[in-house]
Amino acid sequence: MTDVYITGASGVLGSELAHHFVKNSSFRVAAVSRRPCPLLPLDHPAQITVGNPFDADWFSPDRADATILHCAGLSDPRKDFDSFATLAQDHILPHVAMVESLLARGWKGRLVYFSSGGAVYGNTLQLPIPETHPTSPISFYGLHKLCLERALEHLARTRGFELIILRVSNPYGATVSKLNQGVIPILFRAYLTDSLFNVIGDGSAQRDYIEISDLCRAVSLCVTHQMQDHTLTLNIGSGDGIALSDLITMIGGVLNRRLRTRHLKAVHDVHSNILCRRRAREVLGWQPHVPLGEGLHRYVEKCGLLVS
Repeated sequence: MTDVYITGASGVLGSELAHHFVKNSSFRVAAVSRRPCPLLPLDHPAQITVGNPFDADWFSPDRADATILHCAGLSDPRKDFDSFATLAQDHILPHVAMVESLLARGWKGRLVYFSSGGAVYGNTLQLPIPETHPTSPISFYGLHKLCLERALEHLARTRGFELIILRVSNPYGATVSKLNQGVIPILFRAYLTDSLFNVIGDGSAQRDYIEISDLCRAVSLCVTHQMQDHTLTLNIGSGDGIALSDLITMIGGVLNRRLRTRHLKAVHDVHSNILCRRRAREVLGWQPHVPLGEGLHRYVEKCGLLVS
């Protein structure tokens, strides 16, 4: 049985992963978070509620070979900071300290780190974007993700654990949602509440969206993958792009509603971002199964949204 810890298990991605892995008897799961995972019963043995997941007190030394799915951390891509020093102190150093604390406790397993497939690349020279493309983030969020990638790669190579960096596109379809996280749930909320939706730019920017079950399958394959090196970086996305204006129209068709919009100037947003998924197919044997249109209808059913 494979031991899997999931940090940030009360969040959007962490909760889905906890639910996904708990259903598979091949894994012994620990869902670590400041609040209980909302997709598991409160008394479920996987629930581990902690004051600070970065302290690593939750790790049990008898699970030295465990895989850690590290979802905890900064989740708002538009959050701004007064300085890089503040960003580093609050959102980079705690992650590094957590890994060093795990190593001090005897951990020698695998870390799967969830980076950003959009923010780390910045404005790109080609689409779809391969993992070998230069990284040039234009936001604090992207800089934070990239700095952590580099720090964790260094630790993996010098301290001997395995690291898989997943540069994920834009997941959607999760049961748990946050007000500022994910264009698709924000759009659904705006449609259903007749709220004004802010379109950043002219609406022509393309994004790559991946349904949550496809992402969970990719993560499962990462847990069982036989590593050839200490580190591996993979894009996880649909490989297909859609302009925001077209996404608005598509969701309007699913919900049979109209949306009020307002255009704002793009400041920290890259123009278009579509991930190349070739390496994930070659290395993991993974490819997405759920087209965007089908995924949107699944989301309606999953969340019990009323469509009139």
